[in-house]
Amino acid sequence: MKRFKVVIPLMVIVAILATWILGKDHSAVPLESRILITIGGTLISGIISYFLLSNKEDQIDPKPKQK
Repeated sequence: MKRFKVVIPLMVIVAILATWILGKDHSAVPLESRILITIGGTLISGIISYFLLSNKEDQIDPKPKQK
């Protein structure tokens, strides 16, 4: 659940930036294609960030003891 606190805002930021850039620089592309590109980029960024932000606390080596 902690990962979704970062993944969802990241997806929103990607969607806003993709819409802005496609509208500004690539206005010749049809609206339907721009929407599909935005949705695809948003989903891919969400999936990638979900797996990269995984909690692997059980795989961390314990702290070495000092003598």
